[in-house]
This record gives sequence, C-alpha cells and structure tokens, in this order.
Amino acid sequence: MDGREAPLIRTALFWGAAWGTAEATFGHLLHALPVPGLAGSVMIPCAVYFMVRALRATGRSSSMALAAAFAALIKLADVLLPGRGILMALRPALAILTEGLVATLAASLAARSAAFRGRRGVF
Repeated sequence: MDGREAPLIRTALFWGAAWGTAEATFGHLLHALPVPGLAGSVMIPCAVYFMVRALRATGRSSSMALAAAFAALIKLADVLLPGRGILMALRPALAILTEGLVATLAASLAARSAAFRGRRGVF
C-alpha cells in the first residue's frame, strides 16, 4: 500500500463504519415498524450522505465503494440478532453494496463528463 491509499482506506473505513452502524441500528428498527417503504425512505438518503462525505474527504469515487463494502460487513452482523435468518441480513448487505457501486459509477461518470467540459466535479 502506498502513502496515497492509506488515507483513502481510513476515510472509507470511518464513513463506512458510520453508515453500517446506522443501517444495523436504525435500519433494523425502521424495518420493525409496520409502515411499508419507511426504512428505504429514511436509509437511502443516509447512505447518500455517508457516500458523499467519503467522496468529498478523499476526492476519489472509489472511496464510496469501499465505504459501502465496510458498511455491508457491519450490516451482516444483523444475522446474529434473534429471529433473523441469513437472507434477512444478506439482502440489505447486497443492497448496500449495490448502492455503493452505482454511486461510484455515477460519480466517476460525472467527474469525467465535468473534466471533459472543463468544469470542476459535480460534488
């Protein structure tokens, strides 16, 4: 690991841990409420917040995918909760990974488009 990647990993670990903790606590509680779509309506904006913070701190879109990977690992701890099967923990973790990959792709494309036009990045 060179000196340039250590801050990227530390930053992604920090924001991913914050995101994963929010998903594992608040997301679990929101899914327990009998309101369809409530968890997604609350947790997706939280995910965007944590990914944008990682992106702004590092300036590299790959930090969002790394943060998502760390968050998904933490979310997998839900499998240890009573009444939760492996699929009940695996599906949200896969959703977190998907959100991270889509956001990384979108940020990369936006940065390339902005650079092509001679502008500063979108975020």
